[in-house]
Amino acid sequence: MTNERTFKSGDEMLAAMVKETIDRLEFAIATRGHASMAVAGGRFPKPLFQTLSQARLDWSKVIVTLGDDRWVGLDDDQSNEKLVRDNLFINEAQNARFVSLKTSDSSPEDAVGTVSARLRIEMHWPLDIVFLGMGDDGHTASLFPSSTPEALDKGLYPKHGELVAAARPTVSPVPRISMTLPAILNARYIGIHITGQSKWSTYEAAKNGTEIEEMPVRAILQQNDVPVDLWWSAENPKG
Repeated sequence: MTNERTFKSGDEMLAAMVKETIDRLEFAIATRGHASMAVAGGRFPKPLFQTLSQARLDWSKVIVTLGDDRWVGLDDDQSNEKLVRDNLFINEAQNARFVSLKTSDSSPEDAVGTVSARLRIEMHWPLDIVFLGMGDDGHTASLFPSSTPEALDKGLYPKHGELVAAARPTVSPVPRISMTLPAILNARYIGIHITGQSKWSTYEAAKNGTEIEEMPVRAILQQNDVPVDLWWSAENPKG
């Protein structure tokens, strides 16, 4: 079941998410000696990353990766990795470790094996935290309903244990690489952060429907193995 955490302001949601994140990271470090976290790109994570970066904890024991990324250069403003490095890996958090979803391969399809092996070896599983966004079409990470059926099937139901899959959704101008559904669900906690009334309407449709391929986020909202918080506010943070 999904726990709905709703806020009137983006700043209130941001403060609560920061506290939740720090508490979970500190607990993981105290009990297991390390913490692992997958984060999302987009507009909202920027102030989240900037605020988290100021938290005083042992960031050298925190390993961070992404739920998905665009197959662009690391200096491209569309790169989620650039967003993380520029806004989280600063201040107190500059000693955290990062595991990239990118390689020098020309396409994400060519990189699936390499990135899957990298995540399997370098991340601590299950992940302590997975933060995701959600699009108006019901996609999460880069599991898009507009991908070809074959590509979406590889993302939702990988046949050989792959932790990532390539994605070329029709709504995206660039190809992407995404954690697969089993990788996302190999977590102790999942948070999905959204803002605005249109995203709430999408969430309601996802919560109440049944077809996973129509709205892939349903696979996360409707499972009962991993606790999920749906973080929603009417507006984005002012920062």
